[in-house]
Amino acid sequence: MLLKFTAGFEGKPEKEMTIVAYVFDHRGMLITSATVKKGEVQLEIKDDEQRPARLFFAAPSPSLNRDKPITLNDMERLQAYEPMWNFDPKKNDYELLPIPEINWKWWLWCSCRVRGKVVRPVVIGGEHHEMPVCHARVHVCEVDPLYLLIPRLPDDIIRRIRDELLELIEIPIPRPPEPDPIPFRIDAVMRDLTPRNLARAQAVTIKQGAEPVKSGAQAMLNPQPLLPKAANLDLPFALKSGLSSASVNIMRQVLLENHVLIRPYLCYWPWLWPYFYRCDELAVLDTDSQGRFDTTIWYLCAGDHPDLYFWVEYCIGGVWTTVYHPPIRCNTYWDYVCGSDVTIRVTDPRVPWCGDPNPLPGKQVAVMLIGNGVSMPEIQRSSAGVNEGLTTAGEPFGGSLEPHVWFGDALISSGITHYRWSYRRLTLADGVTASVGAWHAMDKDVVRHYAEILADSTLVFRPYLLGPDPAFAGQNLFKIRPVNPPLNPGAVSSSWSPEVDARENTASSFFLSHLLDGGNTNTGAGKYELKLELFKSDGTLVNLSNEDVLLKVPTGFGPFGPGTVDTELVAHHPALPSDMEDRVIRDATGKIVAFRLVLRVDNNRCEAEIYPVNVDGNTADGCGFAQYVNKAASDAHVSFKARHPNNFATFNFTIARGSTGVVETAGGPAGSNSSTLGGYTRNVNSVFSNDVPVANLLGACEKAAFAENLHVDALATDGWSTLDYLDATAVPVAFALEPEPPEE
Repeated sequence: MLLKFTAGFEGKPEKEMTIVAYVFDHRGMLITSATVKKGEVQLEIKDDEQRPARLFFAAPSPSLNRDKPITLNDMERLQAYEPMWNFDPKKNDYELLPIPEINWKWWLWCSCRVRGKVVRPVVIGGEHHEMPVCHARVHVCEVDPLYLLIPRLPDDIIRRIRDELLELIEIPIPRPPEPDPIPFRIDAVMRDLTPRNLARAQAVTIKQGAEPVKSGAQAMLNPQPLLPKAANLDLPFALKSGLSSASVNIMRQVLLENHVLIRPYLCYWPWLWPYFYRCDELAVLDTDSQGRFDTTIWYLCAGDHPDLYFWVEYCIGGVWTTVYHPPIRCNTYWDYVCGSDVTIRVTDPRVPWCGDPNPLPGKQVAVMLIGNGVSMPEIQRSSAGVNEGLTTAGEPFGGSLEPHVWFGDALISSGITHYRWSYRRLTLADGVTASVGAWHAMDKDVVRHYAEILADSTLVFRPYLLGPDPAFAGQNLFKIRPVNPPLNPGAVSSSWSPEVDARENTASSFFLSHLLDGGNTNTGAGKYELKLELFKSDGTLVNLSNEDVLLKVPTGFGPFGPGTVDTELVAHHPALPSDMEDRVIRDATGKIVAFRLVLRVDNNRCEAEIYPVNVDGNTADGCGFAQYVNKAASDAHVSFKARHPNNFATFNFTIARGSTGVVETAGGPAGSNSSTLGGYTRNVNSVFSNDVPVANLLGACEKAAFAENLHVDALATDGWSTLDYLDATAVPVAFALEPEPPEE
């Protein structure tokens, strides 16, 4: 029997859509389907299948597999619309209600590129390699999204999810913004340009330009020597309130609206595992000679990005055999980022890999540390925004900065003999305002000491110049240290001797940050980009990708100490941000030509000054005495300056009474924002002030003497130590409180 159905749209779609009508029998089997044309569709249905038949309207995926049977599960996934209708043996034409806008808005499809590779982790010659697996069969599946799973979960499971979330989840508070710096000038005729001497000169300049006391904003009562960690909050009130409801329906709705909260815990909740059973196959792909696979899938634009799961087969003994099929719940790529690389690591020993290990195990460069204490993972990357180039503790860099680099033995044997570090400015002192400068090669002499024993047993330690190599005048190239030191005439033996000077003998170069912009530490502050390039024996630049040179960085924090130091590869592929793509420089063809590093430089000296105490409108006199009117009601106005031009400092302020000890304290970041914290406020000039009750200062005394002390600690580091020569200690101030004499 041929039935005709007419159904329009509620609202008006922005563009034409392909709509298909599907009819299922009482067993959920597809009976027939047909495309809707101009709001009408004709369907041939057998007489015995008309009464229990279920009718759906949906927009099929552009990549629909015609050989795969359509199921009711597909209708759910496609957000299909099931109209209400009753079979009437006297009717062939049915006028249906319009398709609701809430349904057809889901029926627009977006494409998504899915890319990746299958590798076999192996150890060859003591080195870890990830070798490609050719001709494997990769199954790309879409997991049931959580917003479809949650409505099917039993009530007791919903309650249990609620209980677990309320116990586990915390949300971090963002850090406050920092204020802008001020100008600074330095004497251009200075001769001693060491970082410590420049800091002393800056202190004199700052003192000459000291600003008067002003009322102001805020200090944080926190004696921590470093910036405090971000605080944590419980769940937002509306969400927590919904989860705390006694209604399972409300809980379920809250979980639907916040389903991403569940994802991180799926592997840790075994009681939820039985509900992860459905995964629809979207594509089956064969890997190429490099183990790579690539395809395009489609998903509903109005929904989340697809949640993808991958499993792998390999032909073993002529039979396609599953060699990688981990649990769905722990190995789903939630909201897969279209175009990003997926790496599937197959450990089944029956699976062979393709090709030879490449590159040579020793054809590697590992950029380890700045100085001895700050490793590459401790330097914030581009994702940190304004904090890029700071350490993970929020510290800028200053003074002489020396990158520590390990060069593999196979470099020299393959003709790669030299390297060069260069730098250029990226921003002004605020770390935000762009100011891209020209590249400058680092040119300070780099040496390695070696021990030389003469025939008469004389022992001397000689420097071996790595560079700049005079053989390449003007290029500022530095030699990769040879395996063995020179054996000069008259010597019977020689050996490398880093013990002579640990700092000189571990530096690959010297970035003299305190001399930037002519030694003006204020205008010289900002973000700087560094690059490390390699060169062949003829002085030509090495294309690291073409020469199969691997760039590595350590995975742990410095200093490394006596334990094992693991490393990881810096960049495999430009489409994968997690590969530290911001740590390399590529040429126009996408080949890696340099290692890249961004450092935030700040050599500014701190300022510290304590101002006279004011009590009841009377400032302490030259002898330090101040009189109060009423011990219970009078306040002492305390103020001091704790400043760093770019807020890279912490401070500690104390007031001590007689021999009692400290009775008042304040401390924390010098750049605390202007909201009140602990009674102190900070103004735009970094002057902190507070009205301290006289009773708190005096305690049981009616009159007493006090001492004020202030120290401001700079956060800047050179990788060896914090640059304490940038600290500032205020001249201590003493004062005494006494009651105002009674009027005669």
